[in-house]
Amino acid sequence: MKRLYLLLYLSLLALLSSCSTDIDLYADYKQVPIVYGILDATADTNFIKITRAFYVQGDAYQSAINPDSSNYAGRLNARLVEYCNGDSVREIILDTITIHNKEQGIFYAPDQKLYYTTEPLNWNGVNNRYSYQLIVDLPDRTLTTKTDVVGNSSFDIQSLAVNFSKEYFGMVPRRFLFYPAINASFYDVSMSFTFLEQRTPEDDSVPRTMTWDVGTFFESNLSSNMDGEAFIFTYRPEAFYERLNDFIGGDTNVVGLKRYLEDYPVEVTIAAGGRKLQQYIYENDPSYGFVGGDNEFTLIDDGYGVLSSRMTIKRYVRLGGETVPDLVKERKWGFKFIGGEPIE
Repeated sequence: MKRLYLLLYLSLLALLSSCSTDIDLYADYKQVPIVYGILDATADTNFIKITRAFYVQGDAYQSAINPDSSNYAGRLNARLVEYCNGDSVREIILDTITIHNKEQGIFYAPDQKLYYTTEPLNWNGVNNRYSYQLIVDLPDRTLTTKTDVVGNSSFDIQSLAVNFSKEYFGMVPRRFLFYPAINASFYDVSMSFTFLEQRTPEDDSVPRTMTWDVGTFFESNLSSNMDGEAFIFTYRPEAFYERLNDFIGGDTNVVGLKRYLEDYPVEVTIAAGGRKLQQYIYENDPSYGFVGGDNEFTLIDDGYGVLSSRMTIKRYVRLGGETVPDLVKERKWGFKFIGGEPIE
């Protein structure tokens, strides 16, 4: 979102600096709405940012830190219309809420006004396909945009373990299987490794978690190399040890330090994203090597931004093969295996 806003600003500043003084830009000003929303049928609350670009005389950065420059006054009439198999079935009115934890940046912070709903959204079933249309009554127009819902009950993880055994160093990457999500165009995969740490005999053991991004995998590539009905992503065992060494760092020299492994210490997270989200994040950004970026790229009718959908699944898995013995052998890290349930 910050990238889109910045591009709008840069385009605007270039326009203001190059236009003839015979044109009164401010008299011809038309508000440009900006929408950013990612609907998740598994979430308790869904948020949508509805804001606007603006023209100013003087310092645009000073205006950017003023909420009144970006926010529409009051509460707009914003709603989601739910469709099932193409038929409209219900309307959800969005309310407003102010969050207080936005990081400092070009735009105003830490407070931000968002539109939201706590109404449960539906995900796709065997015979039902859902989509949502956002309708917003603005002061000068009605904005609309629509997205198909990503996900279904069959979107799940098949593999029961990850294998970081050192015997596979330098060999073909290891495979991990999961079942695809309806309407998903790409998958972001991450893993989290959690262990208990006791720094001295007198201290209580506390959980520590190391998380790393495995990568982004596109449906167009995954579907060309499946295992039955399952998609496959791959990972390198070496990458686990590289990150663990960086994560633990100098703590390997602490006398008396102990670390304990449970039965299911790795949590795999797979976030499935829709086609519009892929277009917005990747295909419009030349740094990803797809197509040339366009500072006027948008997936919102008569506005800027994107409304899309995603669904996220998580599962704890075991350490397979010789991974546990390999970790215990690394005496500098002080690992011991104790079994038990995964550490929350």
